[in-house]
Amino acid sequence: MSGMRLAIMKDKDALHSVVAWSAVGALLFLRIPFSIFITYAYPSDEQLGPAIFQAGTYLLTAFLIWWERDSLSAVNMDGIALALFLLLKPLQTLILSHWGIEIPLAFPHPVGLLIWAIATGLLIALWRSGYRPGVPGVSTWIWLGFGLLAGIALSILPNLGVFQANAGLGGAQAAPSSSVTVSAGLAFLYQLGFAAVSEEPLFRGFLWGYLRRLGWRQVWVWLLQAGLFMIAHLYFINALAFNFWVIVPVAGLVFGWFAWRSRSIAPGMLAHAAYNAGVYVIFLGLFSR
Repeated sequence: MSGMRLAIMKDKDALHSVVAWSAVGALLFLRIPFSIFITYAYPSDEQLGPAIFQAGTYLLTAFLIWWERDSLSAVNMDGIALALFLLLKPLQTLILSHWGIEIPLAFPHPVGLLIWAIATGLLIALWRSGYRPGVPGVSTWIWLGFGLLAGIALSILPNLGVFQANAGLGGAQAAPSSSVTVSAGLAFLYQLGFAAVSEEPLFRGFLWGYLRRLGWRQVWVWLLQAGLFMIAHLYFINALAFNFWVIVPVAGLVFGWFAWRSRSIAPGMLAHAAYNAGVYVIFLGLFSR
């Protein structure tokens, strides 16, 4: 009887692994070949392709969170990361609506409503299953602070010339206005839902955790995820070559280091969003003169 139970448990583990890797494979397909294709084929954000990528990614990630609900810590998913996942993607749809960007992902368009349905369904399912996140400790908040500062630094350091040019304008003329502060804050929240929620659970969460289960050393997982993260941004290679060859791989290593050391993707999510939002502020000219 014990041998039969052991066989059943092995079969369940094998099925669990097959389903998990299939979902990760689908996520990698959406993020790399599919995302790169729609970027070149449909460069406008008004196309349906990007909405399919975002909604599909959110759905698959929500499924994996449910699938691993009994061992989320093994895939670097803590309560803070889960809260960001559940809250910021729906908030992204509201920000798009607030900005007046009428695309399928914006609330209350159909894909935007689907995002809300996925988040609500996952929240209810987790609650009914008995899942309760742990209370974050002091170290968690320290790591989150480091993540936020790292993202800001990553966005500023390669663009010091922009800040020097603004500083040359002199005094109050170079100071950011209140509208810049609001725009930067909304950009940060938007990027949490847009980039961080779409990429961090995949590269630094489930892929990382599943490779660890296969016995990979942390350093090799760290390097592989950064390499895949770089490939996922192949559309930068011509127009933004410096970003592709330098910024993206460095960011992948930094975000991965946070997941490695803090055992949570939450600091990397903040760093990712802060970097993207910082670039948004710099290059879209949100500093008033």
